[in-house]
Amino acid sequence: MPAEKGAQLIAEDILKEAKEKSTEIIRAAKREAKTLLDAASFGAKEEEERVVKEARIQGKQIYGQVLAEGRMKAKREMLQKREALINEVLKEVEDKLRAHASSKKYEKDLVGIAVAAGKKLGSDSVVIRANRRDLKLLAGTKDQIERELGGDKKSVTISFGEPIQVIGGVRVGTPDGKVEIDETFEGRMRREFETLRVKIAKVLFEGFK
Repeated sequence: MPAEKGAQLIAEDILKEAKEKSTEIIRAAKREAKTLLDAASFGAKEEEERVVKEARIQGKQIYGQVLAEGRMKAKREMLQKREALINEVLKEVEDKLRAHASSKKYEKDLVGIAVAAGKKLGSDSVVIRANRRDLKLLAGTKDQIERELGGDKKSVTISFGEPIQVIGGVRVGTPDGKVEIDETFEGRMRREFETLRVKIAKVLFEGFK
């Protein structure tokens, strides 16, 4: 066989083998690439599902938080409105007390208030304090108050202290100031404040939550 012919055959064999190997390498590379792509696709899908799941959880948490905050805000606003209504009613009560304190009926009631307070004090010497207008009214009935306080058993003397800033009613105390009975309108309202609030709230909001 001529050398040239033999060299040609050897070259063809080498090329054939190289082609076969390259083909196999390409196939292997494609298989590897497909495997990697599949793996990447699977991982991406898992990652997507994980992100979506986390987003849903966070969304629920945020929704719950916003809802809770909204409810708290609504409750605060409702309580504020209730408080405003209750205070409005208390203001109306105060206005009515002022109107009553200017009435003829109150002038008659004032002596009874002073006598009842003096009896609670239980002292033989009573100092009466009231607003300037009421002190003048009480001064005109001093003898009557002393008689009603003393009765048939004892003698009670009364005197009048400095005027105080109140709507109506009296404060009576011992001359040394150690004991005092507050029967002013404001004093009564302070003592009954919580009870009044509960009663007003019940009337205004009973049946509502």
